Amino acid sequence: MKSTPMLAAALIFFAGDGGAAPTYESYDAFYASQPDAVFRDPIRSDPRTAYAYPDKPDLHIELRSELEGKTVIVEVAGNRLRVNGKVYRFAHATTFPGEYASDILPTSAAVFLAERTDHQPALLCVEGNSNGSGETDRHTQIYLLIDPMGQKEKVAFLHLPSLLSSCRAVVSTKREGISFPKNTYLFDDVQELRIGLLMTYYSFKQRRFTPTGKAIHLTFVQPDAPFQFSPRGSK
Repeated sequence: MKSTPMLAAALIFFAGDGGAAPTYESYDAFYASQPDAVFRDPIRSDPRTAYAYPDKPDLHIELRSELEGKTVIVEVAGNRLRVNGKVYRFAHATTFPGEYASDILPTSAAVFLAERTDHQPALLCVEGNSNGSGETDRHTQIYLLIDPMGQKEKVAFLHLPSLLSSCRAVVSTKREGISFPKNTYLFDDVQELRIGLLMTYYSFKQRRFTPTGKAIHLTFVQPDAPFQFSPRGSK
């Protein structure tokens, strides 16, 4: 999902009862509002600036930041991610069932970092758009590195579910550690109109994607218009 300068501007409330459910106009704003959200703001960069060098002919962006007191240099090219010289090709990521490894348009990429906590190791997440038509804009390519500063052979490299999702959708709890949603549309009684979204959360444990039992139900304000919605309950 695309970042916005002020996520709060995408949140409105129904008039009337002060206890009414909030209505959101941005999935980034919704994910950022979750109390266990791991990622907040991406590494600052100018998304219009991309580079190509004789030894790196592919168009790519370069970002520099710090993670746990260490310098992190991140390069995002169309088909790969490079972190401090270590290359992670998107085609080699452990991909969530039903997803397909896709390139990222470098100028659309956003990179997020999170330090380790009692519930999780350090994390690096990159998201971006891919080429396509139709409803491609509802899908964000999301790649997650678990313990990105560790030895490459021990780093988990995941391709997460893409529908109406974001790096900001990743959460961390004491019980489940890292988890993230797989989003599926909910339909009306005659299965014609998409009226909401079911967010079913998964973790990655013992090299497998495993459902956590957590789910959130979003209701669209208007059928088949997913960009204005309200959370209607969770378990």
